[in-house]
Formats: sequence, structure tokens, C-alpha cells
Amino acid sequence: MSQNEQKRQNTALTNNNHIIVGASGSGKSAFLRKKIDFKQNRIVAWDADEDFRLPRIRSMAIFERLAKKQGFGQIRCAVTVEPTEENFERFCQIVFAIAHCKAPITIICEEIADVTRVSKASPHWGQLCRKIRKYGGTIYAVTQRPEEADKTIFNQAKFKWCGALGSAAAYKKMAAEMDISVPELRNLQNIEKKQIEYWLKEGTQAAQKAKISFMRRR
Repeated sequence: MSQNEQKRQNTALTNNNHIIVGASGSGKSAFLRKKIDFKQNRIVAWDADEDFRLPRIRSMAIFERLAKKQGFGQIRCAVTVEPTEENFERFCQIVFAIAHCKAPITIICEEIADVTRVSKASPHWGQLCRKIRKYGGTIYAVTQRPEEADKTIFNQAKFKWCGALGSAAAYKKMAAEMDISVPELRNLQNIEKKQIEYWLKEGTQAAQKAKISFMRRR
């Protein structure tokens, strides 16, 4: 490891990585808008469905040029390109290259089941999941289909958020991840489409049920 690489790290930094799982309408976006400051100086999103109101980039080449230009400085964008593993791997590689412990960066990865592997993560995504904490980064990985997403992010995420799900396979997967029963996980309410319930597990602590109100989209 080079000296410059070592300077980018701080092993004392806290792991705040999140895995956020739920069917459409389960409150994932509402939780993200409450949790994340979308006006911060360093935030990037893998956003195939254009869910986030950030400056839009539609080419990996343009994203790479922007990252090289900005380096460890301000960068605010959402990347909307074909959701292939190859493109996602390049996105992760570029993001890791501009990560620095003294310049915190938020990384949102939408619908990771479309671009990751069921077992071990692909190389650059795996590196991002395992190392980004030391480099000042926080990942918010999002999916509707947890049973099709890679195991690495589940192992590296300190926070596991789970709303209502869309299949028996998804409920089985997340019940195991949250250390609760499938009936408990299914017992989530949507109150007049204004407030929803979800489960949140932090580290080794017991999962807790909570509520969130829907907010206007930013």
C-alpha cells in the first residue's frame, strides 16, 4: 500500500453502512430522505430509475471525467446508465478512488439485485463494501429483492432496514437477517398511506419496529 493510500484511511471511523430492503411503497425513499442530507457537498448515487434529485449523469465516461476533475472535492451527482454489472463495477471503482477519510462521501446504490451477485460481491463492489468505512464513506444499498442481492453488503452493513416485502423468499431472507420470525416481519402496517412501519436492526442489537411519516420528495 502506498503512502498516499494510507493517508486516505482512518481506521477509527465508524461503520454507518445501511442495507435498505422493501417492496415498492414500503417507505424506502421516505427513510432515505429523512436519513440523508441531499444537499451535502459529496454525494453520489447509482440511480437507474432516476429516484433522486441530484445533478444527472448519463454516461460512465462523463462520470469518470467529473470524478477525476473533482478528486476529493465537491461532487454531487446521480448516475443513470444501463444497469449492468460492468457499469456498476466501474461506478464502484471510480467512487472508491475519490474516497478520503477527511472528505466524507455518501454513496447510494439503488436496486443492487440488478447488478450484483447472489453470493460473494463482484471485486470493486466488494472492495467498496469492505473498505469504504475507513475512507470516510457511507453506503446506502437499496433493493426490493434481498434474496437476489450479494451476501457481502449484508455482512458489511451495520444497519439493516426492512419494510413490507413482496415475496415469501424475501420475507424468509430478511427474517434471518433481522433475527425475527417471518410472522413478526410481516406484521407491518401502512396507516392511511401517511405513515408506515418498518424494522431496523443495528449491529448485534435486537431489531426494533418503528414508524416513519411520508415526506415530500426533494
